[in-house]
Amino acid sequence: MGMSLGGGGSKLPTTMAEINVTPLVDVMLVLLIIFMVTATAETVRAEQELEQQRVERELEPPKKEEPKNPLKDVNVALPNTKVKEVLENQAKEQRVVLDRDLVFRYDDGNPILDCKTIDPRFAKKPWDADDPSLMAAFEICATKAAGPIGNNVAIKDKQRVNFAADRSVPFGWASQFLAIISTQYGLKQVNIVVTNAETPPAPGGAGQ
Repeated sequence: MGMSLGGGGSKLPTTMAEINVTPLVDVMLVLLIIFMVTATAETVRAEQELEQQRVERELEPPKKEEPKNPLKDVNVALPNTKVKEVLENQAKEQRVVLDRDLVFRYDDGNPILDCKTIDPRFAKKPWDADDPSLMAAFEICATKAAGPIGNNVAIKDKQRVNFAADRSVPFGWASQFLAIISTQYGLKQVNIVVTNAETPPAPGGAGQ
């Protein structure tokens, strides 16, 4: 008994190799989640830092700008003079004196004006330097005395007056006289010296 085989032959079953991508997808999802969480945390941290910087700027006191000094970069050429020599020359200049009796005079004794002729209350001591009426009376006296002093040729030429007031004269009154004479007669320099400006003796006599 014979067996015959088909001429076409038989086909063997084939097995296809497939890659399992499930672990790869899991890894990618994990990395994506980590990236999202990290990015969110960094964004929140940056916003907090910006907010803190803004608050610090608001709480920080404003910086004061230093005033500009127009003379800072100006070159000033000072004259080559000796201080001692200048002071000695000024000491030789004529002085205006306001003595303890409120008499304006030059230091050589030549009288200018007696304030008691303006207001007899000046003859009574001590003076109330805060009395408005007495202050007004002294202002009148100082204004009248400033006339001949401001028109003095030597004082006019030098644009300077040296003024000595007795210690008993209120400082405010002496300053008021200097303010009057400097503003009305345009003197560029006023020197005030508080001294014991004694009343000079009467002409031809031994003293008062």
